[in-house]
Amino acid sequence: MPKAPANVSKDLDRKIHELARNFYQDGKRRNAESLPELKTMVSGTLDDGTPTSMVVKIRPNPINPRLATGWKVIAQDKHWEIPPDELDKSRLLEP
Repeated sequence: MPKAPANVSKDLDRKIHELARNFYQDGKRRNAESLPELKTMVSGTLDDGTPTSMVVKIRPNPINPRLATGWKVIAQDKHWEIPPDELDKSRLLEP
């Protein structure tokens, strides 16, 4: 029986959210109405402890690409959204 793939760890998730937040806040400081897709490599470990690097795409909401509508994250075969209130959080509030 094939082994189920390991999930994205909290460490990788935190790094992806931090990238998205920094990109978003930089655009906000520049008073940008919208931002292009951010495509970058993120390294860390999976839930099972395996080191990995993955290409991550952080895209504006495809229906309404304005900064205030939140973003979609695509990493390998996983897709999830980062809501606008998460992007507005201060980096100082993170543990």
